[in-house]
Amino acid sequence: MFKDKRNFVFIAAVSAVIAITVIICVCAFSFSGGSVEFETSYYFVCYRSSDNAVSAGSLSSAVSSYGGAGYILDYDGNYYVTVSCYYSEKDANAVCDSLKRRDLDCTVLSVTTESYPVQSYSAKRNSKLYRGNLNTLNSLSLLAYECANGLDTGEYNQSKAKDVLSAIKSGLNGLLNANTSNCFTKILESLIDECEDLEGGYLFSKDMRYLQIAIADKIINAELI
Repeated sequence: MFKDKRNFVFIAAVSAVIAITVIICVCAFSFSGGSVEFETSYYFVCYRSSDNAVSAGSLSSAVSSYGGAGYILDYDGNYYVTVSCYYSEKDANAVCDSLKRRDLDCTVLSVTTESYPVQSYSAKRNSKLYRGNLNTLNSLSLLAYECANGLDTGEYNQSKAKDVLSAIKSGLNGLLNANTSNCFTKILESLIDECEDLEGGYLFSKDMRYLQIAIADKIINAELI
């Protein structure tokens, strides 16, 4: 149901993630006038939205039972119960249309990041580090996404999926080692907790989609202080 047409090379992606955690890549970004620029787009297939977390929470389990992520995305004053997330609007719309034909009330939420206001001198001083963090988190979200697709198609068995989960956790721990006391610390700790929650059990595609969207959520809602 969630297979995407885009292909990623698994080994190259894992290698890139591990490398990024050690070397902060700044060539694709710029810092100017109190903001950190980082552009990426996410297209969330959402079951429904709500203006309160309690109502959204009651829908989350229903989405999970359908095989969707069920992650509740807090964005722009609303709580969106997400089914899946894509990096192409065309792919998200195709999945949304397919779900509608199954009488599921879905919509596509498009979110594009552009720049993040720098809210303190400390954040300004750490701007290169923060750009690297956002870039690495985005790469990790792609790994989770590809793993979810692989589990759906049967290309990934449990061993390979667990290897991807381990690589994601390793990448997050690498970032945490470089962000021990700043605005990314709690973000990274919460994502590591998500990985640890998945380590002991059988991995389903919806689990990796949940992790993917959790990472995307942290990117979208990051506050550089």
